[in-house]
Amino acid sequence: MVRPRADLEDCLMSPSAVRSAQVVRALVAGDVLALQALVHPDVIDHSATPGQPDGWAGLRERAMTMCAAVHDSAAPVDVLCADGDTAMCRVQLVGVPRRGSLAPQPGSLVVVFVLRFEGDLLRELWTSTDVRLPADVSLA
Repeated sequence: MVRPRADLEDCLMSPSAVRSAQVVRALVAGDVLALQALVHPDVIDHSATPGQPDGWAGLRERAMTMCAAVHDSAAPVDVLCADGDTAMCRVQLVGVPRRGSLAPQPGSLVVVFVLRFEGDLLRELWTSTDVRLPADVSLA
């Protein structure tokens, strides 16, 4: 597992791993300006929510929703593997969910991303999420 630091990305990670970390970082932070430069206009989000628009518009909406859901938008991105045009990344967002998006107790949202690139642009995206809540110590 590689945990990129902004100042060392270029010397420690392959170009596809660097691109993947940049895309995931922009998605989680809701940085749609940075994200737009990294994404194919006809990107396919295989994990789109019901009613989510196709292409760039849908991914932009998803990035803004993800950023609004959890406070920890500066979480480090773990690049689990990168091979050719495909990479897998994981991010754990720790904090208190905002605006009733999840249960109101502290916990974390773990998101695993599989990204496929066409040239330098994200072409396909798959995600899986898991909500992790702290153990209830009153039950011990």
